[in-house]
Amino acid sequence: MIKIAIIGVSGFGNVHYRDLIRYQERGKLQIIGAAIINQDEEADKCAKLKSVGCELFTDYKAMLKKLKGSIDICFIPTGISMHVPMSIDAMQAGANVFVEKPVTALLSELDKLKQAEKETGKFVAVGYQTIYQPSIAKIKNAILDGKLGEVHTIKFYGVTTRDKAYYTRNNWAGCIKNGKNWILDSPYNNAMAHQLNLLCFFSGKTFESSAKLKTVQAQLFKANCDIQNADNAVFEMVTEDDKKLLYCVTHNTKDTQVQDVIIIGTKGSIRWGFNNTVWNIDGKESSNENNDSRDYVMDALLNKAKGKESFICGLSIAGQQTLAMNAVHASSKIIEVPQEYVTTQKYNNSTSEYLKNIKNILLKAFKEERLLTTNDYPWMQIGKVVDIDKDNIEQLLKENTL
Repeated sequence: MIKIAIIGVSGFGNVHYRDLIRYQERGKLQIIGAAIINQDEEADKCAKLKSVGCELFTDYKAMLKKLKGSIDICFIPTGISMHVPMSIDAMQAGANVFVEKPVTALLSELDKLKQAEKETGKFVAVGYQTIYQPSIAKIKNAILDGKLGEVHTIKFYGVTTRDKAYYTRNNWAGCIKNGKNWILDSPYNNAMAHQLNLLCFFSGKTFESSAKLKTVQAQLFKANCDIQNADNAVFEMVTEDDKKLLYCVTHNTKDTQVQDVIIIGTKGSIRWGFNNTVWNIDGKESSNENNDSRDYVMDALLNKAKGKESFICGLSIAGQQTLAMNAVHASSKIIEVPQEYVTTQKYNNSTSEYLKNIKNILLKAFKEERLLTTNDYPWMQIGKVVDIDKDNIEQLLKENTL
């Protein structure tokens, strides 16, 4: 029986908690430890965990020390700044790791994780749940099999609203840093990091690899003056085999949940969204619904822990999202949108910022496959072209954000 520990059950940790309880009840795993610092607030979950034989702890290090050598997978659905130290501690305690996305903020921290994997012989899987979908595998195989001909462009257009409640739900949302800890929380490093990860993954030359990036050029800007980081981004990445990857997102619109990845080749295109995939190959169009079941993630993790052949989103894949996100910050400083372009709107039981005409402007740039210009917004700027192999990305990132 696969033995599981978890660090945190609040926030998105609740999703992990439900996954684990569901699979324990199916007899597929045993939850043996849970580190929960707010046990009074999570009394019902604590009671449930105790009822299935799980030992509770208030300190994750105490849990790892006591259960060292007994944990097959440690689930880590915590804040971004804790992903690396907790993952390393878990591996050193003999556990494989399933950590939430994004895996980390900085490339140098990613290197620490890779080193820990090498030293312990354990694996790190990252919680980009969409990449575990059968529809994603079908698309990747279609690309590799040449069904789209030569793929030359992969692009993403994402429109979502994030309100004040979102940014005040914890002490790191929208932050570049939280004290000494790097966060870089943003659409491209949190809410829509899935799609940035997919852009890189779909460009990889093999099924289990992501693209090798050559250059990145970005535009980062924020309409919400209460946060540190950007809440809008447009950037263009070029791979070593000259595929163009375009990413256009905003958190400052009246519209929500418009998220499409489009892959374009010489023989046709594929449009992937959360709900369905539309295929247009050799002039023939078809579509299929997408199933975003968390069971795909759980089954992949359990099979991997058992030593079976199983696809996971490991550090080699998830690390390309970190590289891309770091290069974006190395390219562009964060532009503060002039407030005459911003209005505050009611959203649910909170408020959010609306950037004038952003949806139409982003959609136009997306269709024309370009960055924004001063014709779109007179205050718009464009970042430098970052050479992935030659530029000191982390140094440039820090110069642009501090």
